[in-house]
Amino acid sequence: MMLEASEYVEINLIGVTLLLTMLFSGVGKHEKGEEHSRFIRMIVMNILILLTDAGICLLKNQGTRDLILLNHVFCVIYFILHSWFVYEWAQYVIIRLYPRHQAGTAERIFFKLPSAVNTVLAALTPFTGWIYTISSTNVYHRGEYIWIPFSMALVYWIISLFVVLREWMHPTRGRERGEYSTLIIFPIPVIVGNLLQMHFYGLSIVWVCSAISLLILFIHMQDDQLSRDKLTGLYNRGQTGIQLLWETDHVRTMSDLLFAAMFDLDNFKRINDTYGHLSGDRALCSFAGVLKENCRKSDFISRFGGDEFLLIGHVKNVQEIDAIISRIDDALNEINKTGELPFALTVSVGYDFCTSDDEVTVDSLINAADAKMYEAKRRKKQESLESTGVHAG
Repeated sequence: MMLEASEYVEINLIGVTLLLTMLFSGVGKHEKGEEHSRFIRMIVMNILILLTDAGICLLKNQGTRDLILLNHVFCVIYFILHSWFVYEWAQYVIIRLYPRHQAGTAERIFFKLPSAVNTVLAALTPFTGWIYTISSTNVYHRGEYIWIPFSMALVYWIISLFVVLREWMHPTRGRERGEYSTLIIFPIPVIVGNLLQMHFYGLSIVWVCSAISLLILFIHMQDDQLSRDKLTGLYNRGQTGIQLLWETDHVRTMSDLLFAAMFDLDNFKRINDTYGHLSGDRALCSFAGVLKENCRKSDFISRFGGDEFLLIGHVKNVQEIDAIISRIDDALNEINKTGELPFALTVSVGYDFCTSDDEVTVDSLINAADAKMYEAKRRKKQESLESTGVHAG
């Protein structure tokens, strides 16, 4: 299972090239936030690990004092990043599945503890030989506690897999199981590579496997961008159709209510005509932000078309739907109070729901929600006319 040094370095450099291509491809260039930052950090860490791993191989049998010292530097960086990379992955999973989750102090300490322990052990190893040793001829050897970095990384892999599987199996997840497949597949090449590397001394393929996993995630991110509305970042009409088909196909297996709520921005044409189309775009983005912040993680939110937005979700009762809409209205009121927009941002909304006993199709669900939304809009217009003393006739 041994590889020649030139072949080994070549494989690592192929991995580095692959990662650099992803890094500079513009992936997520319109994305902001912690999820994107975690992905970039994983790419950078993987590049550093592959480069230091190649450096360790190239320094073999180069037994000068300075080169032995350099080899120690490479080894320490390699083993420190080993667990921090998987820490970033676990954090990425949590942020992706729970975008509004705010970790407390105890949780942050708990998550960083395995990597912190591994960092201390790796930093002390040049003096203790715990994780590795380097001979006088500058040859790397495994130390007595080589299993610790792998074990610390395994803690994060297990946590991330548990979180994904729990969501995947949750009865109210509100997504196709395929949505979670990438998060389940990602660790598999790396875990297999770890097991092979622990069994076959001299074989080091973990971080090339990691680069492959990042490529899988990268492809998924590219596909995800195709399903998003470019202006608001919400799901687009095409992805909405796919989700609606899945929801209506699985109505019979539900234990709760399926609902669809249609939102329409009030006076959107007037906003465009009065303040310009850029202000209209700002109104759309502001409302999209309100939906993201005030809907639940399991809800499906999309820009249905123009100034219409669609919310699809599962609830136990109608009061939960009203509570979600109330949160959205309150958030809009707060925005209007700040005066950050030169116009009042309000919406009309209508929703419909069904149980597992109802005969429902995509068209019937959407048409019912749409009709109730237009009824709300007509009622709001009538109330406005009456308040100004004008009567429609």
